[in-house]
Amino acid sequence: MFKKPPQVKPAANIKSSDRRKLLSTVCKTYNLPIDEIAKEGLDNLVPPISKKATFTSPVDKKLTGTIYFDSNEIPTWFQTRDSQLYPSLFTCWKCPYVLPLVKTHEPVIGVLGKGADLMLPGTIPPFDKRAVKNAVVGIVSKEKPNVIMAVGVCRLNLTQFDYVVGRSGMAVEIIHHFDDELIKLNKEIDVVIPEEVDAEFPKAAKEEVVETGEDETTEINEEPVSKPPEADSIAGTDTTGNENNTEIDDVAEELAQLTAEEVDNFFVRSLLQTIKLETVELPINASTFMSSYIYKNLPILDSSYANIKKTSWKKTSKYLKAMAKSSYLEVKGKDEDLSIIKLMSRTNPTIENFVPHKINKVKKPTSSNSDGGSSSSSMMKITTLYKPTSKSRMFFNKLDARFDHLYTLPELRTMFNDYIKLANLVNPTNPKQIIVDEIISNPTNKPNGSQVARDQIFTTFLTNFTPHYSITSQQHSHLGKGTPPKIHIVTEMKIGRKVITRVGNYDKFFIKQGAFAEELRKLCSGSTTIVDDEQVQVQGPHGNTIINLLKEKGVPLGCIEFEDKVKKKKKRS
Repeated sequence: MFKKPPQVKPAANIKSSDRRKLLSTVCKTYNLPIDEIAKEGLDNLVPPISKKATFTSPVDKKLTGTIYFDSNEIPTWFQTRDSQLYPSLFTCWKCPYVLPLVKTHEPVIGVLGKGADLMLPGTIPPFDKRAVKNAVVGIVSKEKPNVIMAVGVCRLNLTQFDYVVGRSGMAVEIIHHFDDELIKLNKEIDVVIPEEVDAEFPKAAKEEVVETGEDETTEINEEPVSKPPEADSIAGTDTTGNENNTEIDDVAEELAQLTAEEVDNFFVRSLLQTIKLETVELPINASTFMSSYIYKNLPILDSSYANIKKTSWKKTSKYLKAMAKSSYLEVKGKDEDLSIIKLMSRTNPTIENFVPHKINKVKKPTSSNSDGGSSSSSMMKITTLYKPTSKSRMFFNKLDARFDHLYTLPELRTMFNDYIKLANLVNPTNPKQIIVDEIISNPTNKPNGSQVARDQIFTTFLTNFTPHYSITSQQHSHLGKGTPPKIHIVTEMKIGRKVITRVGNYDKFFIKQGAFAEELRKLCSGSTTIVDDEQVQVQGPHGNTIINLLKEKGVPLGCIEFEDKVKKKKKRS
């Protein structure tokens, strides 16, 4: 449905009554008990601030529909004029319980990302009892059984199959996947594919207890964290230090069920270990701090407890504010938009006396996947590709190679040399030359029977191919026509002698506009502006700073162009 960018009209906020109707429709369509869902779960299904926009397919003008967005312009739900509501992957990652799940193999997920449908042999039984014909389902890999990577409609009654080997047929018709144009409509927030999601159904009863006793709970939770003696016990000092550390390392085996206070203790220990062992570049936003450090440094425990919702704080903002009251860190911002600006000094007795604990080793391979280091693994790969034109069709036919295919330069050079050997075109008197035959003559425009240098004829041969490029990162890929793009950075002086730096053409490198502007604002300590809806402008001369930031994001230096118009050019003598 979204193989090509849809033509979307500007989104407008919907009224509260329309939001309630939308929420009611969602729950009715997917058989969700609206009265039993917690408020936080309802907000994840349909955000409190929701927007609505109509779209038209660029392929079929008759295919029109509606897309719903949250306050950050992230798609949440969509439907065509004749279909039901479908959840976007952003909603599925927050509420994976909405859809029945169909498992497949990890390589198949990549194939689905190219627009293919899921065939029956690619599925993995047993199937959810709700995966019947015409049911909307989520596609997951067996390695990440709760992270939905595609949404589709069952074209077979999957519940009737106990095994799929030797079977045929389309199991699920894919209507939305992780690399389609609906996902790319999000230009504000850099949302990455999660490694795992919380699949627990948010029941209202538990949330009501927390809400009704919020003031009371806050006092009870803050008290043990702010007590100085508790800090010493958490640090594991004196004679009981080793015993305490051993108990925490073996907690997954010793305890069948943990209380909220025990999980609180683990999160406090994780913060202390982060301060003692990690080098954190400040300021850092709350979500990055939690995902990169707090969850990473949690003691060994069941993965179901490695979630802030299992603590008494329930939310990241409350957890960080509680840690700030205990003087472990300092935060800045309001509500959920918090940033950590300072951590407790390592020379503080609480940190010096803290005994580090073992952390979960399961997560280590994902962060150190290769021996080449994090910089090489995160580097984007830019590849120049060539598509044959009609003049070279006979060349590929002779080699029994695919004509409608994209080739790299080394592949074409190898094929060209193979054809020279196959057709025996080397000049006997001068091996550096070849004798042009009818097949080579057509794509090179050289006379049949002429003698041409091998390197020269190959360069001419390439001119009859259409250039393409591909940009791939760890989670994204983009294929475009033409030469590889470059990010343009310009530092210039505006009217009033104000120096500004503009950055453009960054969207091809999977950089979200809103998140990039906010990152530049904090990094350059200057206001940022979106110019012409495609460029980010920041006050001050920050060319080198932006180049270093782009390199950290994996953009190759060869894809960055920087022009400084402020520096005076040297006059010719």
